[in-house]
Amino acid sequence: MSQSRFSGNGPEVYSSARHALVDSVTGERVSVTQSAVRSVSAGHADIHQSAVERLAAESVTIEQSAALRVQGTDVSLRKCAALGVFGGSVSAEGCRTVFLCSPSVNGNVQALITPRTAFALGVGFFLGRRFARLTGRLLRRP
Repeated sequence: MSQSRFSGNGPEVYSSARHALVDSVTGERVSVTQSAVRSVSAGHADIHQSAVERLAAESVTIEQSAALRVQGTDVSLRKCAALGVFGGSVSAEGCRTVFLCSPSVNGNVQALITPRTAFALGVGFFLGRRFARLTGRLLRRP
């Protein structure tokens, strides 16, 4: 951690990591630049050119970074990659995700599995299993 500011005996108000390898960062306002962080929990998080495993914040801004799981009310992604993005409102520019779950998505994001795709895969899997069982029963008859 390169910088922290505390509020009396309470939690950190502002946390910043730059060129660091950190396990966990928590604060009301968190800024991470060119670092690797396992877990970020904040009211507002700014991530720039970093790798994050789990990110949970009310407001999230991610630029030129990679994340495994991003969860927030207002998520903004720019030129980044994420395995899973879950948010109330997602704004993206030039991003790639595997799972994207949000009622409101703006911008250019390439999601491999969206809620519509997940529903279609689930229905296809269910019908495929039914068809395989029926076919198996028909082939076993004497």
